[in-house]
Amino acid sequence: MVNAFWLDRDLDQTARWLVDSHVLSSVFENAMVLTTAVQLNGYPESEDLYYTHADHPLTRWAAAHLDNWEYLRAYAAAAHEEWRYRWDHPPEKTHGSWATVESLDESLLAGLDWPGEPGDPPQVTGEWHADDYVEAYRLYYANEKRDLFEWSKDRTAPPWLDEYRRDSEQPL
Repeated sequence: MVNAFWLDRDLDQTARWLVDSHVLSSVFENAMVLTTAVQLNGYPESEDLYYTHADHPLTRWAAAHLDNWEYLRAYAAAAHEEWRYRWDHPPEKTHGSWATVESLDESLLAGLDWPGEPGDPPQVTGEWHADDYVEAYRLYYANEKRDLFEWSKDRTAPPWLDEYRRDSEQPL
């Protein structure tokens, strides 16, 4: 499954709060979503581009409007920078999935037929929902992703985790 974990509206902060495994998956999975979204809108198909999860809510959202696509691209870019930081990659090192996104032709992107309206990212958060997508993702992260909690280097758990944790008796 693909996902973007919108833990804050500041995407650099979001990337710092991602658990180690989500730093890498955010680069890879969102590169797939981004390249699939543009192909859904008429970007020339290529064996060098990913095409998968075309009906996933995140892909449909990214394909709906260029603003949505660019927001997801900024999320993936922040995750890519965090990947470099956590694992001490030099600035010239680029993850292969991110290189695929960077290979997209900007002038072709601008000319695509984006069929929808800009909007907030979908809440791909299982049973964890809120009026605000950041709130929903914080609930989801604090409760469904506990088994993945590991942060490398000087990164630490988000300060809001305890506030968002729910016991089985607490309502959502």
